[in-house]
Amino acid sequence: PAGPITATWSQLSSGDFLRPETIETLFYLWRATGDEVYREWGWNMFRAFEQWTRLPDGGYATVSNVNSAPPQLANKMESFWLAETLKYFYLLFEDDPSVVDFDEWVLNTEAHPLPIWGSPADKKARARLARRRLVATKARKRREAEEAALQEMETLHTETRQARQNAPKGEPLDRWLPAVERYH
Repeated sequence: PAGPITATWSQLSSGDFLRPETIETLFYLWRATGDEVYREWGWNMFRAFEQWTRLPDGGYATVSNVNSAPPQLANKMESFWLAETLKYFYLLFEDDPSVVDFDEWVLNTEAHPLPIWGSPADKKARARLARRRLVATKARKRREAEEAALQEMETLHTETRQARQNAPKGEPLDRWLPAVERYH
C-alpha cells in the first residue's frame, strides 16, 4: 500500500495547493478600493483553476508542478479549497457588499463570518441564540415532565397490581387500591 501523501511548500515551490490567500487578498483589495482589476485577476485565477485542476468526475486536484503544461496533478484536494478558497471567489464576485458588511462582520482565518460585537448582526445573532435556548429549555422541561408522568404511572400500576394481589378475597378492592386509582 502507498504511504500518506505529503506536501511540501516553500516560496520557490512549483506546487499549487488550491490555497485561499491570493484570492482572499484580491477580495479585500477589491472591497477596499472598488477597482475592478482585482475582480479581473480573480476571474483569470478562477478560469485557470477550472481549466487545469477541475477533475472530470468531480472535485479539484492539487497541482504538483505548475511549470509544466498541462500541469502535473496530485491525487488530492485540500479541504480549504471548498471551505475558504471558493468562499472568497464567491465574495469577490458578489456585487452586494451587504452580503458580508464589514461594519457588521469580520472574517476569521477560516473565512467564517463572525458578527462584530454590538453590531446589528451581533444583536440579531444573540436574539436567535436566546430563542433557541428558550425552545431547548422548554423542550427539556417538557421531556422531564413526560418522564415524571410516565414514572408516576408505572408506580401507580405497580401499586395497583400489588393491592390486587394482597387484597383479602371477598373484600371490595376500593379500600386496597391507591387513592388515585379509585377516582379514575
